[in-house]
Amino acid sequence: MKESYKKGDDTCMKHRFFMRSLRTERMEHNAPIYYERKTKETVREQVYKDNSMRFLYNTALGGVCVLFLRLPVVSRIYGLFQKSKRSRTKIEKLIDAYGIQTSGAEYINSSFNDFIIRRRLRTDFDTDRNHLIAPADSCLLAYTIDKDVILSVKDKRYTLSRFLKDSDLAREYEGGTFLVFRLRVYDYHRFCFVDDGVIISHKCIRGFLDSVNKNATGRFTLSSNYREISLLRTVNFGIAVFAEIGAMLVGRIVQTRHMTKRPVSPQNAGEKTNYLSASPSTPGTTAFHKGDEKGYFEFGGSSIVLLFKKDVVKIDDDIWAYSAKGIETKVSYGEKIGEKRA
Repeated sequence: MKESYKKGDDTCMKHRFFMRSLRTERMEHNAPIYYERKTKETVREQVYKDNSMRFLYNTALGGVCVLFLRLPVVSRIYGLFQKSKRSRTKIEKLIDAYGIQTSGAEYINSSFNDFIIRRRLRTDFDTDRNHLIAPADSCLLAYTIDKDVILSVKDKRYTLSRFLKDSDLAREYEGGTFLVFRLRVYDYHRFCFVDDGVIISHKCIRGFLDSVNKNATGRFTLSSNYREISLLRTVNFGIAVFAEIGAMLVGRIVQTRHMTKRPVSPQNAGEKTNYLSASPSTPGTTAFHKGDEKGYFEFGGSSIVLLFKKDVVKIDDDIWAYSAKGIETKVSYGEKIGEKRA
């Protein structure tokens, strides 16, 4: 009986190990993939807290939890812990799990949030004036805007006018380019301007804070999440839209470069001319240079959207090719992703 018990126990342990391995294999198989430009290979992403995301967005009970967690007040409360000394224990775990390079970065090791918003001592970027650069370390998808529609998912249409909350402005970008840069928790959380120019307006749009994790949501949350939208008059790429998107448990979006005066906006009656011809000397504008820091996200992953008018920019062929397949391209802060059309 004793020998039989050992065999049975051993069989049970083998079964549990097999099932655990099978679940791990399925999770890895279902993890989103991205294109790595350096090696020219597709790579499966390491998803931060993948089990939690799957529970929240793929189970009935998780769905109930999401209704609570997506509220901005929850992120503010959660942020108090992320900024506390007790959160420091998470730093080494994150570094070890994702192989984060900490050399060349400056931060005060007093909380998890301090690590997330660390500043690099040196940030390199492509200086060719005709080249469009990535604003952040991120995974990129490119879309063409077709009659206000950004994309369609499962028969649901996502429109630019809803994203911008401005149908007049949306019409100016029909046929243009819509770029989505998804920052993961372990990505560098600061972002930069992609050209020289001036900020001519800035507005905040209220919304929820759903996760932007591609595998967790399986849906396009950019039009319902809290977002901050800036209009930029750039030297090489015309009037561009630069938007930061909030996400679940992201503390807040911090704008390093603030509007110094009352912003010029096409929504302000009688100021359409200023909006179209804004320059560094125009009242209500703030000048910037390519590669200058624009701001940063506090703890958590989030997204940036860049929007250009028709025939202004040509995105690199590899990014377009993989975007057409629904596969993101991994890009680095300041890396060339396109160029000005002749």
